[in-house]
Order: sequence, then C-alpha cells, then structure tokens
Amino acid sequence: MNYNAWFQCINGCPGQFSLLEVIYRCPSCGGLLEVRHDMEALRTRASAAWIKLFDDRLRQNDYPYGSGVWAKKEWVVPFIDNENIVSTFEGNTNLFWANRYGKQLHVEDLWVKQCGNSHTGSFKDLGMTHVTKFRRRSSFSLSRTVLWFFLWIPTSMAVWPPSKK
Repeated sequence: MNYNAWFQCINGCPGQFSLLEVIYRCPSCGGLLEVRHDMEALRTRASAAWIKLFDDRLRQNDYPYGSGVWAKKEWVVPFIDNENIVSTFEGNTNLFWANRYGKQLHVEDLWVKQCGNSHTGSFKDLGMTHVTKFRRRSSFSLSRTVLWFFLWIPTSMAVWPPSKK
C-alpha cells in the first residue's frame, strides 16, 4: 500500500503542498499549514494490524524502525525511502506523571514527555531526524536546512505553558 502525506492550509484553502517543499504559510491566506494524511489509505489496515505492526517494531534493531519516530513511519513521512533516514533510534522515552503540575492546571491525571532524557540528552533528536532525512533526499542547502529546522522545531514540541504568578 502506498501511503501519502502533505501540507494543507488549516483555513481550508485549496491546494496541497509537498512535505519536501520549504513552505511555512498558506500562499492564499497566510494561514498555518498542517500535515494531512491519506486517511483512506491508512484505513485499509485494521486498527489491530497497526497496533501489531508498531508493537513488533518497538525497540527492535530493524533499521530504521527501532526508532520511536520511525517505528510509525507510515504515520510520519510515509513516502521517504529508508536509505534517506538518519536515525539514532531516538524516541521511546518515558512519560512522567506530573501530579503537582496537573493540580496547578486542574488536570487530574497529567503525564508529560521529557524529550531531554533520551540517550543523547537532547530534545532536538526527534526533530533533527526529520530534517536530516529531508537534507539527504533533496537539494536543500545546509544553511537552508538549519534555518528550516530552527523554524520547524517549535511546532514539533509539546506545548509548554508558562506558570502564572
């Protein structure tokens, strides 16, 4: 099965843009873009089959699927060739119970992801694995790739609400 994903305007403007295209805003309205997937293609596999596939890949040494990011390749960037993926098997970090913070936010059972406790100690691993694969697959210049990364990485991180004092 061929899976596909693209950028699309969140305001509903017409047009789909390749994930390989460096584009930050909708050319029609200036709105944000979101990644959309071919849901019909994804639905051709049953939920139980997706769960089994991802569980079978979890923490394995089958490159690149041992990564917490690339184990779900079909849901990330499905059309990228495995030889263009650069991975340090990032991801698979634990969730931590944040009881006190949850009480402050009035969230009864809050769990947070601390991406800085990966084996490299950097939260950037999750985003950089995507940037590097695009760099290898396309003709991005290095400076353009680095710029793209620093503009993109905040959108890939969990929301970090400031504390109210």
